[in-house]
Amino acid sequence: MPIEQVEFNTIITFLGMLCATVQVSTGFYAAYYRKRAALLKTNDILFRAHRAFGSFATTLYFLGLFAGLNGLIGAVLRNDPPLELSSPSFNIHTWGSFPVFVVVIWKTFDSYFNKKPLYRNRKWLGIAMFLAWSYTWLTAATSYYLRTLPSNLQHPAPRFLLPFAWAPVQLALPFVLGGIIGGLILWRVRRQEQADQAKRAAREPALGGQA
Repeated sequence: MPIEQVEFNTIITFLGMLCATVQVSTGFYAAYYRKRAALLKTNDILFRAHRAFGSFATTLYFLGLFAGLNGLIGAVLRNDPPLELSSPSFNIHTWGSFPVFVVVIWKTFDSYFNKKPLYRNRKWLGIAMFLAWSYTWLTAATSYYLRTLPSNLQHPAPRFLLPFAWAPVQLALPFVLGGIIGGLILWRVRRQEQADQAKRAAREPALGGQA
């Protein structure tokens, strides 16, 4: 079954939002709940999950960005897709993408080349990244769905995403699925921490007896 390019792009953004939700759950747990951002380096489960889902989210963002830039250039030069400057959904998604881009580049650069500030005075960048992803997903999906309506028909009805009547569920889905995956990861982290605490508690009496 063929898929329309614009629906494919929306699915890419959906997957990126899901990955960003998992990433923020691990980062929030370490930096804000435990108040030890270094856990993202010292706890193996947190380290692997945060890095993997963060890398997936970044890759998916740039795939979506490439498609979005192609669309914007086509709209400006050829009016294909239409340059809908009078459309709130077009303007909110398109022009709001520029500050989102700044946040993503800043966070990505620090993550790969300048990590120390992220663990000290720029922990807020992780939350900003999640908010940037949320803005991108919600505005992109809303814009896509509105253009499948007969009143502004530019795309066929979705084949792989939920139909328009279920659009609110589709909008919430990456947060729900990402939250479930993040919750399972944090459950494993907590089990590991409890096991480590039990081992330390068992060693302390033995060390005390030797003394």
